[in-house]
Amino acid sequence: MILRELRRYAIWVVAVLVVFVAAPAVFADSPSPTATPVIGASPASPDATSNSVTTRSVPPHPPYLLPKTIDRAVPANLNPSLATVASDRPTPYQDRCHTQQNLTASTGDCIYGNPNSKTTIVLFGDSHALSWFPAIELLAKAKNWRLISLTMSSCWPSDIPAWNSTTKKLMSNCSIWRKNTLQQIVQLHPAMVFVTGTRGFSTINYRGAVLINDERELAWEAGMKRTLDTLKVASPRVIYISDSPFSTVDPPKCLSSHAKSVLACSTPIAQAVSLDWLGHEADIANAENITWVDPTTWICASDPCSPISGNTLIYVDGGHLTATFARSLEKFLWKDISSR
Repeated sequence: MILRELRRYAIWVVAVLVVFVAAPAVFADSPSPTATPVIGASPASPDATSNSVTTRSVPPHPPYLLPKTIDRAVPANLNPSLATVASDRPTPYQDRCHTQQNLTASTGDCIYGNPNSKTTIVLFGDSHALSWFPAIELLAKAKNWRLISLTMSSCWPSDIPAWNSTTKKLMSNCSIWRKNTLQQIVQLHPAMVFVTGTRGFSTINYRGAVLINDERELAWEAGMKRTLDTLKVASPRVIYISDSPFSTVDPPKCLSSHAKSVLACSTPIAQAVSLDWLGHEADIANAENITWVDPTTWICASDPCSPISGNTLIYVDGGHLTATFARSLEKFLWKDISSR
């Protein structure tokens, strides 16, 4: 643990120096794919299927990275509007291709992009993974790829027990769904797998005891290693996307009450992002030699993190992106993964 923390501290110091010396400006309300420094990047073909990972810095605490958010009123042309945001969700929800918590697994084909393409890619994870579907679907259409969406609410991709906060019981169907889904991915042998999940769930053992601190980290990493080892057998390119910044308020509800102040509904980056958890995600990606994507500054371009980018509403709720905003991230995602 001590060596790991020393490594993270060294990366943090380098990140600060890179930001001060060479980082381009990041403007509020305008996500930038260049805001997070990249250390030791190596070029690669956009369609390469290598699992090599670029060592990236964990973003330092503000004010090193982000400018201050400028207050303003909610745009009159907000998209989606506060009245329609609840329905601005990824297509698999409507297609019944997203397995809901404690319900039977979805049975649809859940095929998007070009169904007849010889190149298959997969999105795998929980509902936070599904937030990336609109961006990945655009990518699949642009590249003429076949996209399979495989997601389940409240079910981490990490091979650890899932806890139902409503029933206060283990979610037995999560482990069953995860096992079956991983087997399906192995059979698909996709050219690329995108995997991600929320950091917000409690981590428990099979007795239902909540794990904290080092125990939580070790359990999550061990479970994630098991999952990633299977995914690496299934696909030559595994891409781990770090979790999105959280909002401490429900943005649509908050903005409805603060129409003249977006700042009133913004979240300080120190609360929106867990640097420690980003470090865990970077560590497991580096250890597993897979591609790690950190979307933090694409979503939170200023401090505190605004719930609106330009005239686009970022959040459906405190943790899920609107489909409209997620689609705007496709170009950043492609630029990131195609550069290595």
